[in-house]
Amino acid sequence: MIKVTNLHKTFNDLVVLQGIDIEVKRGEVVAIIGPSGSGKSTLLRCLNFLEIPDQGVIEIGEVTIDAKQYTQKEVHQLRQQTAMVFQNYNLFKNKTALQNITESLLITKKMKQGEANQTGEALLEQVGLSEKAGSYPITLSGGQQQRVAIARALAVSPHAILLDEPTSALDPELVAEVLQVIKAIAEKKTTMVIVTHEMAFARQVADKVIFMADGKIVEQGAPADIFDRPSNERTKRFLQQFSAPESVIS
Repeated sequence: MIKVTNLHKTFNDLVVLQGIDIEVKRGEVVAIIGPSGSGKSTLLRCLNFLEIPDQGVIEIGEVTIDAKQYTQKEVHQLRQQTAMVFQNYNLFKNKTALQNITESLLITKKMKQGEANQTGEALLEQVGLSEKAGSYPITLSGGQQQRVAIARALAVSPHAILLDEPTSALDPELVAEVLQVIKAIAEKKTTMVIVTHEMAFARQVADKVIFMADGKIVEQGAPADIFDRPSNERTKRFLQQFSAPESVIS
């Protein structure tokens, strides 16, 4: 579903990504963990060319793009393969929850209004917000806004959903409601790549965990291998900072 080969990215003199290689299978949930500044979010943003890599090849679905030589048409096609959920929701403030979801259906999918509304309402129900269809973002809690953003991502039926620390802007008591929604989506075998600081969530929901540090993949494997039997000292030191419970969601 997703394959990244020899991905590099620098910002001026700062090397952010150094030769990243990853593969994500269809229906797989991959959690990317690591210290701040390790390149996790940059990697995610490179997958849909929100950040332009210096070099490397990205394959998503049927689209392959080489960072050394590409067209804007190829970038557009690549972006059609995924949907992104941001840290700070990125909802349209002047549109209701339902309108935020139907916008892409009307413009990208060319759906009729009635069909788009029906799809949007079903997605709001899926994330537990049926009663908030007519509400504007300013009236919603952070957790509710993020759930609308997740519903919006699902609306376009992407090959994969990219989630960039989806709970980092939330108050602690709102984290579980968003993680519960993501878990439910994962159980439907939706391909997802999640950058997260929620170690217990990564352990519980991910099929594969990637640990990054200093712009490189240090270690990757099944959650039990990474959390219980890390082989790299850098991974061990990082995980020792966390005394996460076994589960943050039921």
